[in-house]
Amino acid sequence: MVRSTVRIPLAVGAAAMAAAVVTGCSSGTVTVSGTPAAITAAPATSPGAAPTDTPTLQASGAPAFGTPSSTPTGPPLLTGVDLRASLPTAAVLPAGWTIKGNGNQVDTGTTINEYRADPPQITEPCNQMRLAGTIFSQGYKVSGAMNEVYDGEHMVQVYLAAYRPGDAAKLLGDLRAYAERCKTFTGKSVDGIPIPMTVTAQPVPGLGDEAVDMKRVPTGPYSSSEIVMTRIGDRVLFLSGDNILGRLPNIMQLAVPLVKSIK
Repeated sequence: MVRSTVRIPLAVGAAAMAAAVVTGCSSGTVTVSGTPAAITAAPATSPGAAPTDTPTLQASGAPAFGTPSSTPTGPPLLTGVDLRASLPTAAVLPAGWTIKGNGNQVDTGTTINEYRADPPQITEPCNQMRLAGTIFSQGYKVSGAMNEVYDGEHMVQVYLAAYRPGDAAKLLGDLRAYAERCKTFTGKSVDGIPIPMTVTAQPVPGLGDEAVDMKRVPTGPYSSSEIVMTRIGDRVLFLSGDNILGRLPNIMQLAVPLVKSIK
């Protein structure tokens, strides 16, 4: 079985993914796209008259960047640099888990995304479902950081994202609704063969403030995938992997100590 993967880079600051396609042996493609916002100026006024309006941002089709957030209140929002300090190191990994160097670590730096966009999963077709933190984190996110760790030879993507107050809980609600809407659907293999899919989303009691274990399981000899999403205040930790190499990684074994280590 040959695995072909195109890794999706982190969105940096206000930039969103314009198009990302991930192909595996169990599914077709996943596409996340957006259309930039258009600037619409206020109508002209007569000479000498006071302006009655100011230029406004008007969405053109599906907005890629959402709408500007209101003036922030409360504690400062976390940046990618802040989140990077909470990514797993060898010291917090369970026995048998490893990390190669810094785990291909990447983050959004010191930039805060000032534009709030709805998660693509609210309207995304079920057959484009791809369980990965790089995709599921996008809605409402202000910053993010990620790396990779291994359960034996089975890779787990670790993605930690920060949100404005209340948005992390809202995102998990949106993703639970996505799983409910797509409980069963028909996907396609890379060679176009229809594949019946089943999606489950189970709560994980006692993990963080709330947690959801979501799995996408195909009928037939195709790979399954899993993502465990844990809210810790206004952050969400996404741990995802697949069984392309024979079994799913033991994500819950990683989730428990990692959630405890995040301050």
